Amino acid sequence: MAECPLRGEEVTDHPDRLWAWDKFVYLDEKQRAWVPLTIEIEDRLIEDRLRVLLRQENTVLGNPMTPTQRGPSLLPILWQLYPDGRYRSSDSSFWRLVYHIKIDSVEDMLLELLPDD
Repeated sequence: MAECPLRGEEVTDHPDRLWAWDKFVYLDEKQRAWVPLTIEIEDRLIEDRLRVLLRQENTVLGNPMTPTQRGPSLLPILWQLYPDGRYRSSDSSFWRLVYHIKIDSVEDMLLELLPDD
């Protein structure tokens, strides 16, 4: 995945929270659905790097799933935006917002798991 697509306007109004609604949909505080399109794991010499591309899409929502119903996942149940621009997930890990752009009214956000300090 590229660091930032060439076309598109940068979005500065990031979701404050993203909650897992079901296995493949997250909802933000404005009840907008975000779908993880791509999950990338890059093997580096010292540690792996996990990245996820989320796209804001209008989608029909089913019933919400509990964490048990959702089952194991590489992605957390919740991301919360911190003042420094990073997201903290429900497992207390931090994710860097690589980019958040809008192209032809479609929003994409790329998040990258940061290594533990």
